[in-house]
Amino acid sequence: MKICLFKKKLLFFRLIFKYGYSLLFLIFLLLTNCGTLNGNTKTLNSIDSVSKEIQTRGVSLEDGENTLSLDDCIRIALKNNVLIRTAEVEKKISKLDKNIAFSNFLPQIVAEYQLITYDRQPMVSLLGPFPVAMQDKTIRMADMSLQMPIFAPATWFIYDLRKKGVSISNILYEYTCQMIAFQTTVLYYQLLLLYNLEKTLEFQLKSVDELKSQIESFYEEGLITQSQLEKILLLKQLREHDLSVCRYEIQNAKGKLNSVMGIFPTEDISLKFQDPISLPEGDLEDWILECLENHPRLKIEEKKIEVASDQVKLAISQFLPVLGAFSQWQYTSNSFNFYSQSVMNGLFGMLTVFNGFRNIQEYKKARLTKEKTFIELENTVLSLIVGILSAKSNLDKAIEDIKLAEKALIYQKEYFREIQEKWNEGVVSEVDLVSAKAELDIAEINLMTAKIQEQIARALVWNSIGKTYKGNILTSVP
Repeated sequence: MKICLFKKKLLFFRLIFKYGYSLLFLIFLLLTNCGTLNGNTKTLNSIDSVSKEIQTRGVSLEDGENTLSLDDCIRIALKNNVLIRTAEVEKKISKLDKNIAFSNFLPQIVAEYQLITYDRQPMVSLLGPFPVAMQDKTIRMADMSLQMPIFAPATWFIYDLRKKGVSISNILYEYTCQMIAFQTTVLYYQLLLLYNLEKTLEFQLKSVDELKSQIESFYEEGLITQSQLEKILLLKQLREHDLSVCRYEIQNAKGKLNSVMGIFPTEDISLKFQDPISLPEGDLEDWILECLENHPRLKIEEKKIEVASDQVKLAISQFLPVLGAFSQWQYTSNSFNFYSQSVMNGLFGMLTVFNGFRNIQEYKKARLTKEKTFIELENTVLSLIVGILSAKSNLDKAIEDIKLAEKALIYQKEYFREIQEKWNEGVVSEVDLVSAKAELDIAEINLMTAKIQEQIARALVWNSIGKTYKGNILTSVP
């Protein structure tokens, strides 16, 4: 009976060893698949919640209108844009880092409690073979220590670095708001241009449709040739294609503008034209001076130089000793101690004698980093001046384009008037009249495009000197 039971157990263990690895592998696959499905579900839920949050923002105008001006677009962008919200969080983080650095100046208080139980009571042999107890078998111990730095130069420099970090994060926040305002301005004018272009193309297509009906009737009566009919059909197809491309571009531009404003890309918005953007006061030299005084990028580079200087001081402080004071209260339940409580006071000092020349190398690195920040400041100054010159050139070009477009429009109007008179006299065909009208429409579109480009160029001038189109740096979200 015992032998049979032993054989059954042996067979059971053989089966486990034979199929155990396969069973473990199957369990691993099931757990992995479950984890993947669970992860995908969490991802889908996160995406769904984010989409709902974006959709609930919508376009909320203060005056209740259903169209957006440039100020409305910028206001919404400053409220919802992801980069601005991220920069705002970075501001809060930098303030917390400063508070953490300030905590190094405060005393550190640590409380500790221990409960120790030995399996046998500690004994010592003092007189012959008879052991003598040296402490209780179970001991409860508690202590509270207070530590305060007296001389720690690195602490001051670290705190100063964190304070400069707060200043840099504030400037970065302002600069982010400025760049988002400029990006919104550019996209606003681009979309406004496309809206106007769509209206012009719709009017052109309507005119071609009317002409097509007339040409088809003339063709049926044998007054025009097949080629003339095909020409008007081709013209109609070209207008339809231009209108379709324009509407595609409107959808793309609208999605980009909505994304910058932090609302859902498919949100339907309409725009209204705002007063033209004025130029900054003064001439080119005044713009350069204003840029060198107030541009956020230069302020950031200047703060980086101050940070590099503090890093040099921090590297020097590693060669100095650190001094501090401490006080510690101790309690023990050991009945063999004469005093169950005691207080210990003292001073401590620490000086790094040798750490593989690490302090020396860090000092050299800090000096080179400071030198690098001066070079970066110089490069930033040059790039900003080049940016102002480029913005001035773009503005001059936009003004010249307007003059050229106005001259071309005057010519096309006169040319269309002459063609219309010839058409009334029967000298030219309807196709020639439509072609002249199309050229006139194109001249009007070119003038409208040139005026929009001038507004963008004016906004670029403001951006190049470190301000918004209103002439102020955006320091807070409306």
